[in-house]
Amino acid sequence: MQFMNGEIYGAVQALIKLSEKELPVKIAYWLARLSGKLNEPYKAINTVKNGLVTKYGTSTVQGLTIEPEDANWEAFTKDYNELMSEEIELDISPVVIPIILPEKIGGELLSIPFNILVSLEKFVTIEGGI
Repeated sequence: MQFMNGEIYGAVQALIKLSEKELPVKIAYWLARLSGKLNEPYKAINTVKNGLVTKYGTSTVQGLTIEPEDANWEAFTKDYNELMSEEIELDISPVVIPIILPEKIGGELLSIPFNILVSLEKFVTIEGGI
């Protein structure tokens, strides 16, 4: 299946946030497997992204940063957008999560923010729908 680097990057960021939630073991397992499959391309994307920050960023007290008001922002965003729009072929199928949202986990409603659901749209199918 074809994925853009931006989709992979966003999915891994969403999986990191989702991993902070208490999930049923089966769902946590399948999400961990998905994370493992996305980890290698994510590392490559992140390495190039960090190289762009090094190339275009400025050194501050907080470390190396690039901000919209920086002189190199336009060049950075051009290269960053090019990186994120590159496509890669991955041999993965969407993970099926067998729940109907809203689902109670440990007596509390499982709340998954909209931006996480959107980031995982190509990678996760919620079996019972939302």
